[in-house]
Amino acid sequence: MRRITKFSVGTAALAMGLLGLAGTSDAAWVEPVSGIGNPSCAGGTKVEPVTNAKYGDVTVMVFGSSVSYSTDGSVLITAVIVKGGPGYNLYSYPAPGPSSDEGLHAPINPKTGNPYGLSHLCFFTTLKGEPPK
Repeated sequence: MRRITKFSVGTAALAMGLLGLAGTSDAAWVEPVSGIGNPSCAGGTKVEPVTNAKYGDVTVMVFGSSVSYSTDGSVLITAVIVKGGPGYNLYSYPAPGPSSDEGLHAPINPKTGNPYGLSHLCFFTTLKGEPPK
């Protein structure tokens, strides 16, 4: 379950590291739609391998099998694909889209009850103030 909280990234990182808690987010919680296969990242930014880094306008932080992201606010996220195992989770946000979210993960592995490992991510963005594509 994703938790929506407001506190600094430093506090979030400390909480995550020490307590295993979720990080910062300005997104309303969205239920992912799961699919099988390897969806296209055409028109988006592909992150592979999934590591803590800045990819274009999106900063990614990995916490075990989940991912958090943030932007500087000039770019908003319209959708994120989280690929792992034989499938993916699509997180699709209502317009105008958030500049951050946390707790995104690949589909759940039915054998373990935990999310599959992270294969890659796809971020789809729009400029703040522009209608989503």
